[in-house]
Amino acid sequence: MLAVINFLNPTLLWGLLAISIPIIIHLFNLRRVKKIEFSNTSLLKRVKEESSAKRKPVELLILISRILGVILLVLTFARPVYKNQKNDLSLQDEVLVYLDNSLSLSVRGDGAQTAFDNAYSLTQDLVNAYPDGTVFRFIENSYSNSIATEFTKSSLTDNLTEIKQVGVDRSFLEISNRQTGQGISGDIYFVSDFQDNTGLELLRTDTANNYFLVPVAGSEYSNIYVDSVYLQNTFLSGSVTNLLRIQLRRNDRSIDQVNLKLYIDDRLSGTSQVNFEGDLLASYDFEIPSVDQGMDKIRITLDDPGLAFDNDYYLAINQLDKIRVLEIYQSNTPSFISALFEDNELFQFERVNANALDNQKIESADFILINQLATYTNQLSNAISNSIDGGKTVLIVPARQSNPNELNRLGLGVVRGTQQRVDLEVPDYENPFFEGVFVENSENLEMPNARVLFRLVNEELPYLSFKNGRSFLSKVLSNGSLFFFASSFDSDLTSFPNHALFVPVLYKLALGSKANLSNLYYSTDDETIIYPMNGQDRSDIYELRRGDVLLIPDQRQEENRLIMEIPKDQISAGHYDLVLNDQNVGTLAFNLPKEESDIHSIDFDYLEELSAAPSVTLLNSDGSQSVKEEIRAGIDGIPLWKYALLGALLFLFLEIILIRYL
Repeated sequence: MLAVINFLNPTLLWGLLAISIPIIIHLFNLRRVKKIEFSNTSLLKRVKEESSAKRKPVELLILISRILGVILLVLTFARPVYKNQKNDLSLQDEVLVYLDNSLSLSVRGDGAQTAFDNAYSLTQDLVNAYPDGTVFRFIENSYSNSIATEFTKSSLTDNLTEIKQVGVDRSFLEISNRQTGQGISGDIYFVSDFQDNTGLELLRTDTANNYFLVPVAGSEYSNIYVDSVYLQNTFLSGSVTNLLRIQLRRNDRSIDQVNLKLYIDDRLSGTSQVNFEGDLLASYDFEIPSVDQGMDKIRITLDDPGLAFDNDYYLAINQLDKIRVLEIYQSNTPSFISALFEDNELFQFERVNANALDNQKIESADFILINQLATYTNQLSNAISNSIDGGKTVLIVPARQSNPNELNRLGLGVVRGTQQRVDLEVPDYENPFFEGVFVENSENLEMPNARVLFRLVNEELPYLSFKNGRSFLSKVLSNGSLFFFASSFDSDLTSFPNHALFVPVLYKLALGSKANLSNLYYSTDDETIIYPMNGQDRSDIYELRRGDVLLIPDQRQEENRLIMEIPKDQISAGHYDLVLNDQNVGTLAFNLPKEESDIHSIDFDYLEELSAAPSVTLLNSDGSQSVKEEIRAGIDGIPLWKYALLGALLFLFLEIILIRYL
């Protein structure tokens, strides 16, 4: 690596001629001395010879000390500086400073300070390295000021005191796009913990700007956070048990357990001690209370002794519109299906005679139940095919006199069964379809029986089976959700309608046709929010409210959905009420993205590799000197005058020792 030593006062090097002074003094001390002979001089000669032999090397050492002392003293005033090619800097008149104030900088740094405290100090340091006439621009994660705003050195220093940490993360690609969009060039500083390096590779090819990477490292990265949360069932019903399944993650193994709490509407609903048992992931299930309405505000709290900014996790369970169930029947069809779905808070139930079909009702239904029809018209066959292709759930219960050829027109592949009456097998408790149906699993469960009227050939997945291995209830192999019972529900053919399984199985099929809940939560960096909603007026304007905070996001309504565009710098973690005309119509929960919680140490090797590019400089890589000193060293070089002065004093002290004691 090319390195040079420059002198800030090179004219003072003429002072090196002063080394002639100690040389002249030394030569004068070597002038010959007149010898006087004594009669008894043997002892004096021996003393003289010994003294001369001793004085010659001492005088030579004194001379060398004086010469080196003079040289180093002259170099001290000439102010030597050391510069190498890697650290050679040439600052520009315009500067852009990006300060990362995301919550990941909450980690502890040196002493009691956080990494963000250190980032603030480093930013102040680099600003002070520039002269007073420099034009500064500043950007941080919440975009609190325009990137085009110009700051002086003093005004930027004042502005930095007002910067706080925010729950918004920015990639370097976002910052770079914002900078290039404004046409800003010059010296660009990134003061960050470099958790997300997306976009940094672009710096290698940009030679129009000088990029400075200022890493801010922490010392304690241990953190436990919520990795994911979901409901066992995608619907909320008082008749079916539901579980809130929580998965926790830790980023190291220093903490083995954590206390987990569940709050529903600010009331403690459950608590547990979760043990990781040597793994990085741990799971726990909270049972949701048996209620039929939504639970607007749910909060999961961790007692994590590490980082605290992500210890609260917010959820919202909003009960949405009823599921539209349509039964298509004939005059001789049993009526117990209507008794099952009518007057139920979860369903909007209608019956339509197969001889008087209403295509509009078929199109609007979520769950279509074809109940024991002997024949199928072309209109009905086409409507069922369109419904399946449109993602609706269709359940076909055959009649005893149904023709397999008629059924096969609906997308089924059935043949006549054995007509034998067979008991049903105990359900597969591992099948997610039966989650929440049984309080406890039992292999001795008394099961209903049925006659095997039909056998399904194109079966995708059996839900209930006969003991002979044939399927009683199956999902049909098709493009959509088509289900088929192998027997009619007539009382002389099956005891299934009178069994305890009948109600939850039919409910499960209907409820599975459409999620009757909104998203449990959204991420604060989800700039597009989709909230299901029916019957809205396209002219309605919805608001998001949280305490004194009021947001009116860009929004549009289409296909029973409210679509909102929310810039991530305007939203924070917590619960927001969705309001229309001062009426609360729902609750949305927002949480920080998981990437913000998955904190790790800085990859200095990658930053060192990146700094090999001619336009990229890595500062504060080891913390051995201030950023201001590093910048000044890159401009002026590393000053060596202090070392020269110490050397001069050292040789002066050595000269005194030689003269005094030798």
